[in-house]
Amino acid sequence: MTIKVWKAACMAVIGSVAALHAAPGLAAIQTQTWDFSNSSQSFSGTGFGNSLNLTSSDGVNLTITGWSDTNDVSGPDRIETAKLIWAQNSALGIQNRDEDTNSPNHSIDSITSDADGEFDMLLLQFDTAVRLTGIDLNWAVGGNAANRADVSILAYDGSGSTSLGGSTWANVLSSNGGNYDSVGNYANVGLSYYAVNPAQVESTTWLVGVYNPVFGSGGDAGDDGFKLGLITTETDDPQDDPPGEVPVPGSVPLMLLGLVLLRRRISALGGKA
Repeated sequence: MTIKVWKAACMAVIGSVAALHAAPGLAAIQTQTWDFSNSSQSFSGTGFGNSLNLTSSDGVNLTITGWSDTNDVSGPDRIETAKLIWAQNSALGIQNRDEDTNSPNHSIDSITSDADGEFDMLLLQFDTAVRLTGIDLNWAVGGNAANRADVSILAYDGSGSTSLGGSTWANVLSSNGGNYDSVGNYANVGLSYYAVNPAQVESTTWLVGVYNPVFGSGGDAGDDGFKLGLITTETDDPQDDPPGEVPVPGSVPLMLLGLVLLRRRISALGGKA
């Protein structure tokens, strides 16, 4: 009986230590704030298809480009590159191929005389998967009150290409054969920080733009525009512990000491191990 007790105690401690070493490292949440209110940041290029390249303080890289469905064809218009601009030097805007830079054209907007509509969107491409958590508009028009706009947000689903050129906004949706899922349509977003993505969707590529009804209900289409002041994102990073090494709780040494004492007790009683 004493030998069985000894073996059972040994197996319990071995199992506890093995479980601790097999446990994954804890993840720390890192938050990135991407500020677009400083016009001293430089675009890569000055024409249609230009980009803005940024790096966060914790090393996440972001490339932004502008897109709009300005290629007029029979049926829904096709998406093509637009031009990123500093909207009145205070926030990020888009000038599409059918616009000048006067207000509201210098914003990310859907205000146009085109019968099919023109919907501007920013393509945000990160070098690691992030959760988009919030947006802050610097200027807005078209909502149900002053200084408000309706916004659509989509996330790349991880399959196929992230490219947009030549497609339609409806056909970028995964449900229509594309590679993007609608994360949310947000009505009447004002000029303050606005939390988005409550489901905590994570992706390397995001679309943020003016509300478009092909992405679902939730807004009033065709009269919105906004300038983007900033966005926030989150990533998960492992803590500093080396892989496979987990701090050993103080209870484990106590269990080992207990085994030693138990072994001595068994020996004193004449048991054999």
